[in-house]
Amino acid sequence: MSDTGRKGFGDKASEALKPDSQKSYAEQGKEFITDKADKVAGKVESNDNKGVFQGVHDSAQQGKDNADSQGESFADQARDYMGAAKSKLNDAVEYVSGRAHEEDPTKK
Repeated sequence: MSDTGRKGFGDKASEALKPDSQKSYAEQGKEFITDKADKVAGKVESNDNKGVFQGVHDSAQQGKDNADSQGESFADQARDYMGAAKSKLNDAVEYVSGRAHEEDPTKK
């Protein structure tokens, strides 16, 4: 599931699985536009408002973009952004754990 206004993970996966050589010009154009729109939405949306998976995806995407623009290897940049992704996942685990261990108000 994706955040509101973002490109769905299912759409991204199906686009990635189909080779460009099998896509029409219209499909490639639509993909290009929706990818750019999703990138912009990821940059303007606060990290606090992103879902866990959307935050991880955006961190990885930012790392790839930075590596591309700086000429650094993707592996080097990926290590940096994996730390940010792990932090986001840890926050989610702590939140879920805290909610699971809260006292049930109906048992008071």
